[in-house]
Amino acid sequence: MQNETEPLRAEHTENKQMSKVIITGAGGFVGGELTRRFLESGTAVTAVSHSFGAAFPDNPLVTRIETSIVDPRALIEAIPEDEYTAFYHLAWRGVNGPKKADPEVQAENIKTALACAFAAKRLGAGKFLCAGTVAERGTESLPHLSAVSGGMLYGAAKRCAHILLEAYCKNIGLDFVWMQFSNIYGPHNSTGNLISYTLDRILTGEEATFGPALQPYDFIYSDDLIEAVFRLGNRKTDKNAYFIGSGEPRQLKDYLLEIGRITSCPDLIKIGARPDDGIVYSEEMFDISDLKETVGDYVKTSFSDGIAKTIAARRG
Repeated sequence: MQNETEPLRAEHTENKQMSKVIITGAGGFVGGELTRRFLESGTAVTAVSHSFGAAFPDNPLVTRIETSIVDPRALIEAIPEDEYTAFYHLAWRGVNGPKKADPEVQAENIKTALACAFAAKRLGAGKFLCAGTVAERGTESLPHLSAVSGGMLYGAAKRCAHILLEAYCKNIGLDFVWMQFSNIYGPHNSTGNLISYTLDRILTGEEATFGPALQPYDFIYSDDLIEAVFRLGNRKTDKNAYFIGSGEPRQLKDYLLEIGRITSCPDLIKIGARPDDGIVYSEEMFDISDLKETVGDYVKTSFSDGIAKTIAARRG
């Protein structure tokens, strides 16, 4: 990746509504919801994805671009020149399924993230925002573990991307924000994370099995996460990284038991049925004080209300 010193075409406007943004991975769950949030605000969106589903917004403010984002110069050529105030990079292959543990896929994701940062600078985007994950924090337990699941490669790749992007963006003079997402749940999220797994199992009458579930944990309702991501793009940001969570972490066991109560299926929640994976979390990992200072109060949905809404949507 070459050093890029060309001046930005548009200065970032602090604390003002954005006029045009770029979103990669716009055809995915978070990208699609973020696109809708920007359209609600009257912001034009250049949506980049390898494909768009039928549910993707059909709106005159949206410019759809179906293209690969591995080659930065091809990406620059595909995106129309304009005054972009922010570039959101949300595309990431192997978030779930076998590719989550594929080192080649995860290494390609890192390369793609750097390519998008290069493109953001060349396109004159005022700010480059990239999606991270709380799974990055699991890599801090690696020195104490003799074996890990394949999913650890996903967290490790995100952590590597974070470090490389921060260094690269500071090198080329690009305003950068790493958004570390907590565990997301909501009516349209079927990415196979812990909440999706739990509901998929118990709503079909099958047992959901877990380890001791004694560690602190955090979940955030999708609408609340999208609101925080939206605000980070058009507020002045003094830090390069923010954790986006509910602000009310608790023991994972408590969350799971609450799901059992809400679904009236407590007997299908099997805590302690699996061995402990050895990954250690702490409450400080889920601190949102810096984020709240920057974007204000963004959490509107309690866990119980969010789970009830998610279940209602699944049941139709």
